[in-house]
Parts: sequence; C-alpha cells; structure tokens
Amino acid sequence: RKDLFKEQDQFLSGSEKAMLYFIDNRARVLGSVAVVLIIISSFFGFKYFQETKALSNEALYFEIEKNINKAAGTNPAPDAQTAWEKIGEGDQKDRASLLLADVHFNNQDLDKAEALYATVMSNSSPGAINYQMAQVGLAYSYESKKEFKKAIEIFKSVVDANTSYPLFEIYWSLSRCYELSNDNANALLILREMQIKFAESQQVDKINQRIKQLSA
Repeated sequence: RKDLFKEQDQFLSGSEKAMLYFIDNRARVLGSVAVVLIIISSFFGFKYFQETKALSNEALYFEIEKNINKAAGTNPAPDAQTAWEKIGEGDQKDRASLLLADVHFNNQDLDKAEALYATVMSNSSPGAINYQMAQVGLAYSYESKKEFKKAIEIFKSVVDANTSYPLFEIYWSLSRCYELSNDNANALLILREMQIKFAESQQVDKINQRIKQLSA
C-alpha cells in the first residue's frame, strides 16, 4: 500500500501531459477546433438553407396552383409564369412546369406546352410519375397539332411501359388517333383489346358502342 501511494497519479499525469501538449501546440489545437466548428456550422447552415429553399419553392408551386384555380375565364399564364421563374431547380420546378404546360395547352399555345413537357421528361426517369404525366401531355399536344403518328408513338410507349398510370384514357386516345389518321383497322384493334382489358369497367358500353360505329 505504501508503494502504491508513492506511485504517480495516472490521471493527473495524463492531464499534465495534455496541458503541456496544448501549451506547446496552442496554435495548432485552436486551429483544429476552429476548423471543426466551421465544418459543423456549415453543415447545419447548408441544411437550413436547403429546407428554407424547399419551403419557398413549395409556396411558389401552390401560388401557381391557386392562380390557375382562381382564373375563372381569365388567362392565368402570365402570373403562373412569373411564379414559375422564381422556383429553383428540382422536383417542385418539374411539378410547376407540368402545371404551366397544362395552362399553355389549354390556351392552345402548344409549342410552349411541348417545350415544358419535354424538359420535365429530360429531368425525370421513365418510371417517375412526372415523366409519365409529361409524356401523356406531349402526346395530347401532338394530337392537337394533328401530328397523329407522333401522338400514336407516345401513347403506345405509355401502354407498353406497363406502369401504374391510369390507362383507359390512354387506350381511348390511341384508338382515336388511329381513327383520325384514317386507320380504322388499328383503331378497332385497340378497342377490342380494351374490351378484354376493361371488361369490368363501367365504361365498357362506351367501348362496345364505338366498335359498332367503326364496324358499320
């Protein structure tokens, strides 16, 4: 026990070594601490900036949506365009682009609508809902411009992709485009495929009636 009391306290000696190291390397230690604090503050600052930016973009998206819903016979495109231009790149921008493209489509400003639909498609993966909605919008734009071959190609690609996108109207539009391009044989083929695929649908009578009309 006497020998133990004579030995140097390990805790105190460790503290003394740390203190001596700090005194000898004060500038280096303080610099390292400052770097760590800067990194931590930058991380949280960037995170806060991203969250604030996302909230701001979302608010602008809802502003566009509100302007469109309140249009009531007026053209919401100018106000929607102004808000759209303020949104930063990202998911909110693509969703807002779809809204603005639909406004241009309804105004029959088809070139602007097509440009926005194409941009959303280039920013999204084929399986994403934004991509599918832009793809369908682009097909309807081509149909409105009587570019039926382009519309048919896109409608067929939506069907072939076998996604969860609601397909009744896509099939119906595909049949209509064949009919408008004077290809009744393929229009009937699509309608008969719809008879099987949507046999349980409440709109099956609509399909049967159209088949009778085209077969007459």
